[in-house]
Amino acid sequence: MERKIVDGEIRNKERTKQKLLDAVGEILRTEGHAKLGVNNIANRAGVSKKLIYRYFEDVDNLVETYVKQKDYWLALNDGMSGLIENNSHDFGKELAGSFLENLFMHLEHLPETQKVILWEISEKSKIMKDISEVRETIGNELFKMTDPYFEGSDVDLRAAYAIMLGGIYYLNLHANATGGTFCEIDTKSDIGKARVSKMLRMLIGYCFDDAGTKNK
Repeated sequence: MERKIVDGEIRNKERTKQKLLDAVGEILRTEGHAKLGVNNIANRAGVSKKLIYRYFEDVDNLVETYVKQKDYWLALNDGMSGLIENNSHDFGKELAGSFLENLFMHLEHLPETQKVILWEISEKSKIMKDISEVRETIGNELFKMTDPYFEGSDVDLRAAYAIMLGGIYYLNLHANATGGTFCEIDTKSDIGKARVSKMLRMLIGYCFDDAGTKNK
C-alpha cells in the first residue's frame, strides 16, 4: 500500500508540473511573456501557486524549463555529440542545411516559440540571455566540425548562418503577425514553405561549394 501511495504522489507531481508548463505555453501564445506571472500561470494551470515554488523554486525557473523544452537548438543539445559524429564525413554540409530547414518548420508549427523570439529581442532578460548563451555554445560545437573545411577560403560560414537564421526568424514572425506575403512569397502556404526550404539548402550548398573551389 505504501508503494502505491508513493507512486501516486510521483504521478501527481509530474502531472502538476506538466500542467504548469502547459500553462506557460498557453499564456505565451495568447497573452505574451509580459503575462507570465505567478498568479496567472497558477490560475491557468488550475493549481495552487505554492506548487510553482515547490516544484520549480520560482517562476523564472518554471519559464526557463518550458523554453528549454521547446527551443529548437536546446532540444538538440543531448544528442549533439551523436549528430556531429554521424555527420563529420562531409564536414556537416548536409547537417547545416537540415538544421536551417527544420528550424523554419519548427517555428512555423509552434507559435509560442515565436513569442519567445519576440521576448528575446524586445527587452533584456536573464532567462533569455542564459538561453542565448547555451545556443551559442551548441553553435560553437557545430562550427568546430565545419571550420577545417572553410579554413583558407574567404567564405564566412558564421556570417552566412547569421543572415539565414535572422531571415528564418523574421519570416516566421512576419507571417504570424500579418498573414501576408514577403517578397511575393506566402510563407504560410505549402508552396511558399517549400520554396524557402529549398533555397536555404541551396545557399548552404553554395557556401560549401565555393569554399571547396578555393581550397583545391
